[in-house]
Amino acid sequence: MATAPAVLDRGYAAMPIPFGWFAVAMSGDVAPGQIKTLRYFDTEFVVWRGEDGTVNAVDPFCPHLGAHLGVNSTVSGNDLRCAFHHWSFNGNGGVTDIPYSRMVPPKLRRNCLPTWPVSEADGVIFVWYHPKKAAPKWDVARLPECPEGEWVLAETHEWVINIHCQEITENGQDHAHFGAVHGVSSAPKGEFRLDGWVRRNTVVVEMPTPRGPMTGKIDVTATGPGQSITEYIDVTHIVQSQQVTPIDSQTTHLRWQMYHIPGLSDGRMRVTQARMRDLVKQVNEDIPIWNTKRYMSTPLLVEGDGPMMAYRAQYARFFQFDDPEPDSQAA
Repeated sequence: MATAPAVLDRGYAAMPIPFGWFAVAMSGDVAPGQIKTLRYFDTEFVVWRGEDGTVNAVDPFCPHLGAHLGVNSTVSGNDLRCAFHHWSFNGNGGVTDIPYSRMVPPKLRRNCLPTWPVSEADGVIFVWYHPKKAAPKWDVARLPECPEGEWVLAETHEWVINIHCQEITENGQDHAHFGAVHGVSSAPKGEFRLDGWVRRNTVVVEMPTPRGPMTGKIDVTATGPGQSITEYIDVTHIVQSQQVTPIDSQTTHLRWQMYHIPGLSDGRMRVTQARMRDLVKQVNEDIPIWNTKRYMSTPLLVEGDGPMMAYRAQYARFFQFDDPEPDSQAA
């Protein structure tokens, strides 16, 4: 009699979900008057955009009699109106109207429905997740200033990957895999710096081009565990905005928005599009490994593997839910 194959323990189920700002939708995904139930962080919450354009996020159950606020509710002005008894809530979680009551009791006007901090930047909606509901500790990062006008949004991509979110950003510190997986001729050489909640990498790489080898520069600024912005400056100039959002401890939603400078000639546009295709190709080469690898808490590292343990030491701060601000340090 055949038996079902054993489910291998890949080490991610027991890992905590880090705190921080995480992308939960693109701005265009939530129109004025629209309500959505979103499922991230091994839980769910309800978001809506009011007539004033502001996005709000609250816990999913009405504190009155428990109706799910993402089911058949409506937006009234800037408030969310529950479908069950038509109680209305503002973005601070306070009751603004009970249609069959002469007044709203003062205690209900004061944040009786738990809320999630929201920040909207560069076309992305972020919420702040902290398992103990601590207030945000840093701001969402913005795109760098474009040297030649306004950035042009050229491409967007997204993937759902069966891995803990920590592993995806750790991948950039794994220097040796660039040659093995992506065929990069030499391992990147760069500087790794930590500044509180921010990690900065500056990498210099040698790249083949039709005109011969040239030196390219890659600047990465990772703010918290869920957001990084990378500038590629070489034969072209690209900005890649990346958001890494845990659906749960074993599943991650990865989003990219890719920008280039305006006014490109046909030739430079072809080079830019080829560069973007290569970046997408690389992440698609990583995904089969991410989907099946195991977390190694004590990896066997050798010279040339890259600053992975320095990366992990900083990332561990996003699991320390009672700690104060981190110290700045260089690595």
